[in-house]
Amino acid sequence: MRKPFSAAAQLFLLVLLTACCAISAFAQNNKGAIVGTVKDPNDALVAKAQVKVTSVKTGEVRTAESSDDGTFTVTNLEPGNYNVTVEASGFQAVTVEAVQVETNSRLPLDVKFANITASSSSVTITSESAPLVESETSVRGDLITGRQVTDLPIAQRNFTLLAGLSPGVTRPNLGLLGGGGNFVAGGGGQNNTEATRFRESGGSVLVVNGARATNNNFTLDGVDNNESQFGQIAIYPNPDAIAEFKIESSVPSAESGRAGGGIISTTFKSGGNVFHGTVGEIYQGRFLSAAASRFDDPTSPPVPNYVTHNYYGTVGGPIFLPRPGEGGHAIYNGRNRSFFFFSLNGQRNSTPIFGGTGDPQAVPVPTAKMRVGDFSELLRPGTSRTYRLAGGGTVVAPQGTIFAPNGTPIPGNDLRNCPSCGPFSTFAFNYVNAFPLPNLPGAGRNFVTNRKEHANVDSYDIRIDHKITEKNSIFGRYSKSDTARSRDNFFPLGSSPNGNDLPAGPSAGDEFGNSKGFTMGDTHVFTPNVINDARFGVTRVQIGIFNTGVNGTGGFSPTVSANLGAPNINLGPNSSGIVLVGIVDELTGTDRATEFTGTAARSIFCRITFTPRMR
Repeated sequence: MRKPFSAAAQLFLLVLLTACCAISAFAQNNKGAIVGTVKDPNDALVAKAQVKVTSVKTGEVRTAESSDDGTFTVTNLEPGNYNVTVEASGFQAVTVEAVQVETNSRLPLDVKFANITASSSSVTITSESAPLVESETSVRGDLITGRQVTDLPIAQRNFTLLAGLSPGVTRPNLGLLGGGGNFVAGGGGQNNTEATRFRESGGSVLVVNGARATNNNFTLDGVDNNESQFGQIAIYPNPDAIAEFKIESSVPSAESGRAGGGIISTTFKSGGNVFHGTVGEIYQGRFLSAAASRFDDPTSPPVPNYVTHNYYGTVGGPIFLPRPGEGGHAIYNGRNRSFFFFSLNGQRNSTPIFGGTGDPQAVPVPTAKMRVGDFSELLRPGTSRTYRLAGGGTVVAPQGTIFAPNGTPIPGNDLRNCPSCGPFSTFAFNYVNAFPLPNLPGAGRNFVTNRKEHANVDSYDIRIDHKITEKNSIFGRYSKSDTARSRDNFFPLGSSPNGNDLPAGPSAGDEFGNSKGFTMGDTHVFTPNVINDARFGVTRVQIGIFNTGVNGTGGFSPTVSANLGAPNINLGPNSSGIVLVGIVDELTGTDRATEFTGTAARSIFCRITFTPRMR
């Protein structure tokens, strides 16, 4: 028989639960608060004044009462505009309109009654005439409002670019962290792994007060929004769906100060009592371009052709279910109670690879002489260099000299003059003849290539808010984004003389970056001073990279090495494609005589993040 808990044990559990809730009360949250003091005309403190805070958007009402010292606090307010009314017996009621509550803010609002009266008259004050300054926290940062997000031009509709408006926040233009392609202003360095998603505008790479770009913390609707593989943002909201976002650059509060860099808190829009929405497309390309005539003018400098289509739309309002037929009441009218907000965003881009800023105009391929073993074009007459031989000793020979197995220079750099070398192996002969033929004279960078990258983005978000009772409200949001990117190979399909197209080119192949996020929250007002805000979030991010030739990516044979004569290379799906091969030389001041092939890789990263929070 199971014994019941003793009274002492029950008391211990109650204290433990209370302590846990008290600790979790400091958990991160995107909501704001209004704090203030109520005074009479003679600056005396007014106790038991009734404070009513009304949301302009949804009509939701929160109440509080000033304490004996005249102070009041209304917490857990969704960012937005509010009207604050303060009433006390014997005084004219005071209403302060258009009070803007910001993300993660504690807004001071001191109210002073103007007259002592027994009438029902009131005084209305518009806060816009005297902007309220947040002085209740140590946080230093900047707020970017929804209007700034939608009205200011931002490349590729990447809202994190606006973080650069805050002092101390920069976007690195370095290869140090990888890159991000910068064919538009604000991009990062060319090779940025952290910025591979939304790389046209630099991804979410931000340097705050000199901290590493991987030390930032991103939140969305008060829950974690970090992609843990590269330390960047997980869910990119449509800019038209952002109510506001805040950059905390220094002295963060204890509840959110876990990051060594900046804290970027984003609040998603919610529906209101009025239907509203946006729709549009941003196009960039030669059609209707101010420089359209220069695209086909051989006498003018070349103009990169960026073709980008960014389309988007949002709609939000009360949930309203009309009754079929004419007349009668609606099945459900959600005004002041139930709201929805839906967002759609997409991109269809075709641009020069890496924005045309980091790709060579031409790459080296074997000349006709090299394809039969004559590498005399690598020799640099009139130069000399001391080479150390593998067997000991040194030899002086022209730069570009190749050596026989016994360590002696090959006459004329022609393998046919080297009896100990033997002819090309089957693989070597097939390999050098698999390169496309030069389309420029001479050795070195003699094959012009025009690589492009294509990016497709499809994302949507939906948020539902519902007021269960006057003291209990819930919300839920689901976000999904699929990103697919492909980069052209150095050598187009069908360009190989022997039919064995070679995978080649930095980052050539396919990438995908897919993310899903679900967030839900419940706010319950037990008393004006006891409020519980519980939130739960889960985010799943998948990032995959398939270079050309891996599993047949790009149409290139996954068994190309075996086809060329190296049958024991392509032994499985993770080693398909081509071996990494190239001819290194200092010809024409570059680092190679033929372009490297076989940067084949298959990488898939998947991270799932759970975020339970209670406050």
